[in-house]
Amino acid sequence: MDSPPNAISGDSGLADKLVLIVEDDADLRQTIQWMLEDEGFAVETAGDGREALDRAVRKKPSLVILDMGLPIIDGFGVAEGLHATYGDGIKILTLTADGRAAEKSKRIGAIGYLNKPFDLDALITAVQEALTM
Repeated sequence: MDSPPNAISGDSGLADKLVLIVEDDADLRQTIQWMLEDEGFAVETAGDGREALDRAVRKKPSLVILDMGLPIIDGFGVAEGLHATYGDGIKILTLTADGRAAEKSKRIGAIGYLNKPFDLDALITAVQEALTM
């Protein structure tokens, strides 16, 4: 059976990469999770900053998709904790509804950003590009 278009083949090297989705909106978090899983990515999720840091330490994701407006610990605090744990070895892609996404992403050392609302195909492309950098 052929893989769907854009799906990750087992030999692409991306199928074994873990993506951690950190988003407080449960519906959006689940939608992103389903989209990435449909593309063949391994996915973990977190709904707040504290849970994100806990999962990141236990699971060591290849990429963190990080909402900047999180409860308990905001995106800046999560990014700081990720960098303290992994240094520059962690890739972060930010999600934000704030018009200053580029500035915020640069400030936390993210490799890129998506403004909310975003196109889910653009998200898939951004994730694939991030994991091949």
